[in-house]
Amino acid sequence: MVTPRGQAPAASARPDIISLDILLKDVDEGRVQIPRFQRPYVWTPQMMRELFESVLSGYPIGSLLFWEPKDTDVRLMPKIGPLPAPKRGHSVSLVLDGHQRLATLYGVLRLESADPRSATPAEQHWWLGYDLIAQETRQMRFPDDFENPTILPFRIVLKTSEFIRFARLVDASNLSSPEKVLLLDRADGVQRAIRDYRIALTIMRDGSVDDAVGIFSRINRSGRAMTADQMAVALTYHEDFNLEEALDRILGDLEPYGFGDVSRTIVLQSLLHAAGRNFVKPNFDNLRERVTREKLKESVESVSRSLQQACVFLNESIGFSTGRLLPYALQLLLLGIFFRQNNHTPQNLPDDIDKNLRRWFWATSFEGWFASANSSEVEGAVANMEMYARSEGHGPSTASFEAFFIDRPLRPFPKTFDRRSARIRAMLLVQMARTPLVDPITDDAINGSELMSDPDRRDLPYVFRPAGTRSARSPANRILLPRTHGSAVRDLLAGRAGNKAALLSHGIDDAALAALRSRDVDAFVAAREAALMDHENTFLQQFALTMGDSTLRSEDEIDIDEN
Repeated sequence: MVTPRGQAPAASARPDIISLDILLKDVDEGRVQIPRFQRPYVWTPQMMRELFESVLSGYPIGSLLFWEPKDTDVRLMPKIGPLPAPKRGHSVSLVLDGHQRLATLYGVLRLESADPRSATPAEQHWWLGYDLIAQETRQMRFPDDFENPTILPFRIVLKTSEFIRFARLVDASNLSSPEKVLLLDRADGVQRAIRDYRIALTIMRDGSVDDAVGIFSRINRSGRAMTADQMAVALTYHEDFNLEEALDRILGDLEPYGFGDVSRTIVLQSLLHAAGRNFVKPNFDNLRERVTREKLKESVESVSRSLQQACVFLNESIGFSTGRLLPYALQLLLLGIFFRQNNHTPQNLPDDIDKNLRRWFWATSFEGWFASANSSEVEGAVANMEMYARSEGHGPSTASFEAFFIDRPLRPFPKTFDRRSARIRAMLLVQMARTPLVDPITDDAINGSELMSDPDRRDLPYVFRPAGTRSARSPANRILLPRTHGSAVRDLLAGRAGNKAALLSHGIDDAALAALRSRDVDAFVAAREAALMDHENTFLQQFALTMGDSTLRSEDEIDIDEN
């Protein structure tokens, strides 16, 4: 869009340059604040050290993006790094991009004190100093580091009295006079480099919240964008309604069913839909209106109840209980809408509706339906689900429902394994749903949902150790077994060759077993791929779904964010 000549845009972003010393003073005086929609501080000590190395070398650290809102009361973070945020000033700039960098600089340089005797590991992250001998940044981990005349703590660099005290420490040391002169000269250079370092700053003045989000998304292509739920939480805060608490409460209600870690944006969209607001493209300015807050507040109970029913359907009718295997989060949104519009619970659904919903789930999972859905298609999906729910599965709504969703070929067996692929998740779900899985190594029953639900676990074990080949990257070279068996389990499986029933539950037939024992990875992958494809085809046939023969297998199967 081109702005007519002579007409100012609703909001404008103007570049500026500011010294680090002045920037920190603005933070001290409450004129720079971190909005609550920003993600928490997540940088590692190495990232912190690298930032200071860039500053000391005079290298650019990227532009910061600030927004000076005209009339918007946005919730603020209580801390900047490890320090309490200063009281809000009269005029405020909100950090849209650069929170991690600013919090690192402010937290390290403004740290009041450092006591190594009672600190937690998280507090120790902020104890950075400069080794004047090695001329490099370093972590200060030991009590002796704080009385070492060769280590300059960054927290004292911009504090004149403490910097003078450090100079006296150097002067009183047992070092030779030339060494003292050298260390003091280097310490002075560090002080000047930090004090005079200049940062590129882009300031967006005035404009609406929608302008802020729009400009942010255009400038911050490489960073982490604000999500809809983060912005909505910041804007709807009121003493009689806290959207963040409402989202937490709903997700807590879903936790017993295994879906407490699903996307918060999906829960927000469910609330917006129930409140009669635009759930696909929220109008952020309108979220501040009292009537919107009241509608959202009124919707919490019904949304929580309907999403719980959606989870029960996924637990009992589909057969899994972890959000980490849900192919698309939008499937949970639509199932929630169904149960909010329909009088049945998952336990008493008529057989034909239960089967239609199961067919819908498997079709959309294998089609990749939501991977490429635009906003108008999502709105159409919701409208079709609502119509189907209200019709109780009777009349033309069923035909319309199926024609809308089951409208494209099923994606073939993928070439590579990545759990960010809905197709991979669908493959794993079929393995779990078609027959009980048994661990061929221990003979124990396998709970696939439990196996996949641990957020800290690494990915599934390989059968043959990864070697960079196409066969080694195949999903057929991964197996639903506990990681406790090791990162590669060929030897263990080959030693259990007599346990054919357990091996077959994982798609390892006689041909695959022979290749396993002869250490032929290519033959093993070819045989197991064929077995897994046959399992999928047989499973999907009960829902009148057929895998197309002409669809090419894709190398790039990543189409969703990891939950």
